[in-house]
Amino acid sequence: MIAVDHPPVSERHVQALWYDGALRPEELHTVDGMPIRVVDPGVWNLEAGPDFRDAVIEVGSSRQRVRGDVEIHLRPADWSSHGHAEDPAYKRVVLHVTWYPGPVPVGLPTGCVSVCLGDFLRTRTDFSPDEIDLDVYPYAKLPTTERPCAAIFARRPDACLDLLRVLGSRRLEGKARRLKALFVRKGDHAQTFYEEMMAAFGYKHNAAPFRALAERIPWRDLPETKDIAETVLACAAEMDIARRVPWRTANVRPANSPARRIGDAAALFAGALPELLLRLNEFDLASRDGQKAAQRLLRTEGHVGADRAAAMLANVVTPFALAEGRLSRVPEWLCPEGICAPMRLTAFRLLGRDHNPALYSGNGLLLQGLIQVHREFCLAVHPDCSTCALVRALAGTEEKC
Repeated sequence: MIAVDHPPVSERHVQALWYDGALRPEELHTVDGMPIRVVDPGVWNLEAGPDFRDAVIEVGSSRQRVRGDVEIHLRPADWSSHGHAEDPAYKRVVLHVTWYPGPVPVGLPTGCVSVCLGDFLRTRTDFSPDEIDLDVYPYAKLPTTERPCAAIFARRPDACLDLLRVLGSRRLEGKARRLKALFVRKGDHAQTFYEEMMAAFGYKHNAAPFRALAERIPWRDLPETKDIAETVLACAAEMDIARRVPWRTANVRPANSPARRIGDAAALFAGALPELLLRLNEFDLASRDGQKAAQRLLRTEGHVGADRAAAMLANVVTPFALAEGRLSRVPEWLCPEGICAPMRLTAFRLLGRDHNPALYSGNGLLLQGLIQVHREFCLAVHPDCSTCALVRALAGTEEKC
């Protein structure tokens, strides 16, 4: 048997060391000797692009605050060998973190500084990479940055759920207002529904090209036969849409590939959109039973999983009913979809690392509330929570209590 000499530290080890303030050395400096202070390590990016988004660091003796992305490598030369210098996705990188030393690579963005993290840890007798449990990152570990919401809601979890209901409703009401504007602009409710649902078939990465495909092949022009409709959509996707709106295939699971989802969309819409709308209109979406029945219909006809059907209900079907006046208010319960990274991170910020996800995971309205908190508050103030309008409002409520 051939012995394989595995490196003691992997790139994921370095990611964990950067992210976890309990592991990362307090005193860091760049390879040029400038002191570095980590205000916030950033959001761990599990998709394509830099390893951490929106990190905040202070550089130099003047502590100049810099915000941007962080890329992690084992060796400095990996920046060039991975082709990052030519990739526009890496133009916001402000810090290049490596484990091994070496010459600063050519092609780093202007102003980007380099830190060799291994220089601070390799010779320490109290450090061993084997003690890092990589399975707990990033969601079971949080940056050490103070999260004031968690301190407040730890004492009042019911208040957190009330907040999520309010903001979840705000999110769906905003979607309904947008749909009303589209009704006026397009003059065709069915086409609006079709375009929004097609965007939902594209998931996050391919929503734009799927929407463009729906505009290119309107529902009235779809052949009534599923196989022929799929062929028409696939041809338009390849010969027209791909030239204008690139399709994302990297880091997309095979089950969610554009080709697979085009087939599912054809199964749902080919010669059946008016009937689909009629059947959805028969369900009482204000009730839990009505939401579940609509979810089953989308799963059966659209060949999508429970999470995707729930997302379609929350993002399209229910706001569409609100926009048309068939629902007078946002339902108190929505089918729960899968918990995505922004939901999970926001829940940790609001409720702390050790909270029970069962508090919100069974109601899609609360999950929509987590997304609204993330977009309306967290993104605007990251990482300085002390300036957050939500924190100030919560603190005012605490004083009144």
